[in-house]
Amino acid sequence: MAGQISMIKRQLKSVQSTKKLTNAMALVATAKLQKQKNKMVENNEYADIYHTFLLAALAAKKEGEETNLYLKPSTIDNPAHIIITSNSGLCGSYNQDLLKYVEKHISKEEPIFAIGTYGIKWLKANNYMVIKEYNEWQDLEPAKINQLITDLLILYQKDMLSSIDVIYTQYVNALTFLPTTFHLLPIKISAKLTETEMLLEPSREEVLNQLIPMYVSSQIYATFLQAKTSEHAARRSAMDNANQNADDLINELELTYNQARQSAITQEMNEITAGTVNSK
Repeated sequence: MAGQISMIKRQLKSVQSTKKLTNAMALVATAKLQKQKNKMVENNEYADIYHTFLLAALAAKKEGEETNLYLKPSTIDNPAHIIITSNSGLCGSYNQDLLKYVEKHISKEEPIFAIGTYGIKWLKANNYMVIKEYNEWQDLEPAKINQLITDLLILYQKDMLSSIDVIYTQYVNALTFLPTTFHLLPIKISAKLTETEMLLEPSREEVLNQLIPMYVSSQIYATFLQAKTSEHAARRSAMDNANQNADDLINELELTYNQARQSAITQEMNEITAGTVNSK
C-alpha cells in the first residue's frame, strides 16, 4: 500500500510540473497571438491599398486585346503552389489539417515553394515536388519576400508556370482557422470591372508590369501573417486543452491518492486493533 501511495504522489507531482509548463506556454502563445493579430490587421489595410491601385490600373483604357503576361491565360498546364506551415510543433492539428488539404487538392507533380520546416519534411517524405525550400523564416519580413518573388516570377515570365497560388491557414477567429487557397497569378479580371477613360503614363502595360509584382508580394505577406496568426491561435488552444487535461488528471490522481491513503489508515487501525485483542 505504501508503494502505491508513493507512486501516485510521484505521478501527481509530475502532472503538476507539466501543467506549470503548459500554462506558461499558453500565456506566451496568448501574448504572441495578440501581437501577431495586430500586425495582421494593420497589414490588411496596406494590402487593400495595393488591391485598390491594381483595380484602378486594370480598369484603365487599353488598346486591343489583353496581352499582359500577368493577365492572359498560360499556354501550359503547370500550376505552382506556395505552401505555408510552421517551423515548430505544439500547435495541435494546425499543420496536419493544412497538409490533409494539400493532399486532397494538389497533385504530387505540381511544383511547390514550401515555407516552414514541418511542411517541407512532410512534403518531401510523401514525394511531392518541392523545388524551393524556405525553412529558416520564423518571420517573413517584406524584404525577404523579394527572394521568393524573384524565384517565382522568373519561372512565370519564362512561361514555365501556368499559375501561382498560396495554400495557407486563414485566420477567422481565436478558435477557427481554415486551410485555404489564395490565387495570385494570372490576375483574374472580374466581369463586373468597367473600363474607364483614365490614361496611365508611361502606359497601362508598363504600370501593370511594375504594379502586379508588388501586389503579389503584398498578398503573399498578407497570407503569411494570416498563417502565423492562426498558428499562434492553434498553439494557445492546444495549451489550453493541455491545461484542462492536466486539471482533470490532477483531480483524478488526488482522489485516488486520498482513497489509497484512507485505505492505508484503515488497514493500520485494523492491525493495531487486532494486535490489542490478541495481546489480551
